[in-house]
Amino acid sequence: MRPTSRPVRPRLAACLLALCLLGGCLPKSKAWTHPREPNPRKEDQLFVDDTKFCEDKIGPQAAGDAREAAMAACLKRLGWQAKE
Repeated sequence: MRPTSRPVRPRLAACLLALCLLGGCLPKSKAWTHPREPNPRKEDQLFVDDTKFCEDKIGPQAAGDAREAAMAACLKRLGWQAKE
């Protein structure tokens, strides 16, 4: 009979945490904030939705600096503010 699960060793737990942090398990911080949405989770979802909307509106023809400027203008029209 196999022994039941053993507690995770502290060193192993630290390694797993480091891998998670380096591997991007945590949400990426965004360079934009929405002043009318106080809930961070709802703000994150709103950012995903608004980014998709702006990408669809801009289309694939814009590239490089022109694309970044168009995205920034679109997000600003939707109420987003760039973080400083």
